[in-house]
Amino acid sequence: MHRSRPLIAVLLAAAALAATPALAQNPPRPAGTPDRDAQRRAAFDRLDTNKDGYIDRDESHAARATVFDRLDADKDGRLTIDELVSTRRGRGQSLKSQAGVNAQTDTAAPVTDVRRARAERQLKRLDTDKDGTISRAEWLAVDDRRFDRCDADKDGKLAFGECRVAQATRGDRRGTTVR
Repeated sequence: MHRSRPLIAVLLAAAALAATPALAQNPPRPAGTPDRDAQRRAAFDRLDTNKDGYIDRDESHAARATVFDRLDADKDGRLTIDELVSTRRGRGQSLKSQAGVNAQTDTAAPVTDVRRARAERQLKRLDTDKDGTISRAEWLAVDDRRFDRCDADKDGKLAFGECRVAQATRGDRRGTTVR
C-alpha cells in the first residue's frame, strides 16, 4: 500500500498538468457580449481610410481632428470644460466612429459628478498652456505622442495590434501590463 502512494501522487500531478492548458484558455463569451477584437478591428478599418492595412500619421490626425470638431460645439477652435462634459458619453454607450461612419444620433448623456471629474482631469492633462481650454494644436499633440509611442518599429505607420504590442512591452501609463 505504501508503494502505491507515490504512484497516486504522480498520477494526480500528471492529471493536474494535463488540465492546466484547458484552464488557461479563455472561457467562451456569453451571448450578447461584444467581441472586443472584432470591435478593435472594425475601428482600425474605419481609420485606415486608404485601405492599405496601416494607419499613417495623416489618417490618425484626420480622425482625431474629426473628434475635436464634433466636441467643439461653438466652433471657436477651443474645447472648454462645458464642451467636454456636455458631449462626453458614458462608458456603456456606443460612440460615433472617429471617421464619422456610424450614423447613430449624437445625444449627450446626463451630466454627472463622475463625468465632470473625468472631463476636468482630461482638461488638466491636455491644457499644456494652462489657459483653461484645449486648443486644436494641444488636442493633436496628444495624437502625435500616442502615435510615436505606438509606432514600435518607427516606420511611420501603425499595423493592426502594433499599439497594443508596444504598450504590453513597456506597460501602460499606470505601470501595469496591457493584455
